[in-house]
Amino acid sequence: MLAAIFSQIGMSLINGMLDKFLAAFQAYENKTISIEQLKTQLYEAMVAAARDVEVAHADALAKTYASFMRAVEKSKLMQVVWAVVTLSQLCVLLWHQVGIPGIVALGLIARYPSSGTTVEWSYLLLGACVGMGPMVLRAGSDAGTITDRLKSMVGK
Repeated sequence: MLAAIFSQIGMSLINGMLDKFLAAFQAYENKTISIEQLKTQLYEAMVAAARDVEVAHADALAKTYASFMRAVEKSKLMQVVWAVVTLSQLCVLLWHQVGIPGIVALGLIARYPSSGTTVEWSYLLLGACVGMGPMVLRAGSDAGTITDRLKSMVGK
């Protein structure tokens, strides 16, 4: 995925970001801007670069998902697998949201043990099957947005 992003935006992004960084550092070195202005300019350059990467990433995801759906349209096997995954994950979600609370409410069991991340994976698989591929690929252990992480790096 990283190779696809760099092939789309390539060296122009890197060179543009480096030019902005160098200009900001030279201005600070020449005492024409303060440290706060330097931080602001570096932050703006990083946000612009992150925005460009996000746009390229979203475009790559859209193209990947469109290609996958074209393959599904042509292959009977892929259609069957897609349907089985969609229906099975829908059943998992119904069991966790209706079945488990129902058997606990009826008093058949006192407490149901945790299923771990099964429900989260079911949501992600179901989302992938119904066209929310970008949501699926963005979900995971990375909490926060790229902007939040850039802000923390600059100290703003």
